[in-house]
Amino acid sequence: MITITQRVLKRVSPIVVGYLVLGMACGMLGEKAGLTPGIMLAMSILVYGGSSQFIGIAMMMQGASFFSIGLTVFVVSLRNALFTSALAPYVRQYRDSFTTLFAYGLTDECFAVNLASYQHDKDWLPGEAMAINLLSMGTWALSNAIGCYLASFIHLNLALVSYILTAMFLGIWSNYMSSRSLVISGIGAGILSVFLATIVPYKLHIVLATLLISGAMAALSIKGGRHD
Repeated sequence: MITITQRVLKRVSPIVVGYLVLGMACGMLGEKAGLTPGIMLAMSILVYGGSSQFIGIAMMMQGASFFSIGLTVFVVSLRNALFTSALAPYVRQYRDSFTTLFAYGLTDECFAVNLASYQHDKDWLPGEAMAINLLSMGTWALSNAIGCYLASFIHLNLALVSYILTAMFLGIWSNYMSSRSLVISGIGAGILSVFLATIVPYKLHIVLATLLISGAMAALSIKGGRHD
């Protein structure tokens, strides 16, 4: 089910490096909210939400209700439905157990890497796609637990998280530099996201900017008969 190749390690490495630091930061934040390493490990596997985990923990620290936390995490994670829909044509021929686990392990970063791999590598294997997801999930879960444990001994400036996240996305985005439309989409979404951050709550500005720019570029491509 899992096929770890040299190209898998090359493409997953930016995700792993980013998840190590971001996961530890999330675990340290969880410790401040009163969570234990075991709970952080379980949360990272059962929820595996990345940004939604940060938001959920922050809401816990603010005394938000379970309902509001659950609803917010659900809304923030809705983008995963778009990820699975986009990759469904590439994996629908495999067993239900495979597609279920594959869909469960998708994150923003894993989706970007796997979509680019399926589009540009005709021999991209399902085991390689699964390896991207599971290696990322394992890194995220373990780093959350480790960060929560180490929070009592060391201090990480959580302000660094945004810079680390930006660096990780830039590393992944570099795979798309050969496509002019994708470069324009990335720059446009980034600028729009910064603007929307001042008016859209709960970190939804990122999702909204992505949907708006992607939709606009798709419409322009269809109208112009372009598919790059």
